[in-house]
Amino acid sequence: MASPGSSGRCSRTPGFPAGPLGGGGRAVPAVGLGTASLRSVGEESFRGALLAALEVGYRHIDTASVYGSERVVGEAVAGAARRGVIACREEVFVTTKVWCTQCHPDLVLPSLRESLQNLQMEYVDMYLVHWPMSVKPTKPHYPMKREDIMPMDLRGVWQAMEECHQLGLAKMIGVSNFTTKKLQELLAFAKIPPAVNQVELNPVWQQKKLMEFCKAKGIHVTAYFPLGGRHSTSTVNPVLDSDVLKEIAAAKGKSVAQISLRWIYEQGASMVTTSTKRERLKENIDIFDWQLSDEDRLKISQIPQHKKVSVLSILCPDGGRAMAVVVPEAVLRHGDARPMPAVGMGVAEYPSTPERTRDAVLAALEAGFRHFDTASLYRTEAPLGEAIAEATRRGLLASREEAFVTTKLWCTQCHPDLVLPSLRESLRNLQMEYVDLYLIHLPISVKPGPMVFPVKKEDVVPFDFGGVWRAMEECLEECHRLGLAKAIGVSNFTTKHIDKLLAVATILPAVNQVEMNPTWQQRTVREYCDAKGIRVTAYSPLGGQNWGGSANYVMESSVLTEIARARGKSIAQVSLRWIYEQGVTPIAKSYRKERLKENLEIFDWELTDEDRLKISQIPQRKRVTAASLFSPDGEFTSVDLPDIEIVEE
Repeated sequence: MASPGSSGRCSRTPGFPAGPLGGGGRAVPAVGLGTASLRSVGEESFRGALLAALEVGYRHIDTASVYGSERVVGEAVAGAARRGVIACREEVFVTTKVWCTQCHPDLVLPSLRESLQNLQMEYVDMYLVHWPMSVKPTKPHYPMKREDIMPMDLRGVWQAMEECHQLGLAKMIGVSNFTTKKLQELLAFAKIPPAVNQVELNPVWQQKKLMEFCKAKGIHVTAYFPLGGRHSTSTVNPVLDSDVLKEIAAAKGKSVAQISLRWIYEQGASMVTTSTKRERLKENIDIFDWQLSDEDRLKISQIPQHKKVSVLSILCPDGGRAMAVVVPEAVLRHGDARPMPAVGMGVAEYPSTPERTRDAVLAALEAGFRHFDTASLYRTEAPLGEAIAEATRRGLLASREEAFVTTKLWCTQCHPDLVLPSLRESLRNLQMEYVDLYLIHLPISVKPGPMVFPVKKEDVVPFDFGGVWRAMEECLEECHRLGLAKAIGVSNFTTKHIDKLLAVATILPAVNQVEMNPTWQQRTVREYCDAKGIRVTAYSPLGGQNWGGSANYVMESSVLTEIARARGKSIAQVSLRWIYEQGVTPIAKSYRKERLKENLEIFDWELTDEDRLKISQIPQRKRVTAASLFSPDGEFTSVDLPDIEIVEE
């Protein structure tokens, strides 16, 4: 933990050094008052909250040009000085930020001068680039249109930030919402490195990789949303409603908020909180005369991770390049992946061409898909990566981080020494630094060699569950150092296979991807995975490709046809909606624009109890079996077919 120093003679909060590289500034007070949402309470209440914060000991006020709160912040600080609450303006550490519309080399300095006019101050203590994004110049506003996003001249913008510091208008300069990749890009040319990176940080979004990177580079981290932030679409606050934090708070006689804030402080990060109530303001800084136990810290380190803020949250939900629908997301209980979009697009098609796949993925992105499923065997990793890169250039995506990408390890690489090299090769194909999810494709190992399908029976060898899974865990552990995989999981595993894996696993699989649809409902596997905290994703949710011209039991189901007709929906939509209602993520494959759009239109209606009963009674038929994966010729020499069977009744 960083060694805090004094942050002001009247302050009740210690401070963190944040300036040896960022230029001559004072320590950052450990707790500050954020003003992003205070304007909504009315100007008088807002001004009263600022004064109350200063009275109880706050000495850090965080604002931004886009918040519209700078003027009131300046008036409150001046008023506090007149009343003797503070001796002078220098006692208060003031942060403001340049918004995306001013993130242009020629607009950074004028924007700061305007902020200083609003604040009625000669300087700010910290000036931050609010987001690593540039938008067409106009007055700061929120949300912004996707079509207004422009390529960011990061070098030019940072040179302008350095000029702000050199002129004495900003004691320190820094950034906000920057990933390690963006920080590396900036550090490559910065004469004055950023003093601070302000990011979302709390016990349910711990930012371990970013924290380690910033510590190594001497960049102080400031946390926003330390208590989970406002949730306009949900009544659940994952921080304040955390059972783990509630248990610790009850044992220590503290509030959940204090546990969260103390945990952040112990990570060596400062934080900005928001409250208008004097008792809450006081409570939020009563965190410095006690500490968490090692057991507390261990429990917090194991909390499932969930990020609230993404670049999507600052963009309009409609407009020329907006997503057609808002897709719900599911939090994975193991690993550090972002929440998984509730429906994905599969890119396994035979035969196909790179151009066809690339065009289909771009069409899917335009329709609203943000979840894509590929595999080394499919030979579609490269066109998928190209499409996501192209979408980012076009502004369909603000960054690669908007897309959730899954790929898989094929049977010929299911050997402990080949797992990590195979992932690195997939990343080269994708032209990405990491995948969100990396899966073992099948619980089958084949002699190392070229990826072929179907597999020769005589090439199958015993599966080394312990060795292969430890190598998968290494991929996840490499995430913290190099960023290779955010979560790991399996595919086509029965409960028997998962039992074997869990017996040796240190990190549990986040996902089991299996064949599932109304004609193969996988009740046993689903119940088992739910009990273990493993998310199920469904391939062939619409019945899958018909290799031999056999019937598609989903699309030709008389039960689903009847329900679809009664509901005014397609059979595909009924199947996808049913899967979604089981708490499972379907991976649907279609390369046609109208079908892609249709496959996303499943979230604003639901099946009836009668519909669900009828579907539960559909006769069950599985399409993919272990036998279907192998050439008809040859014999198994090292394994028995029952050991590798992927069918579970």
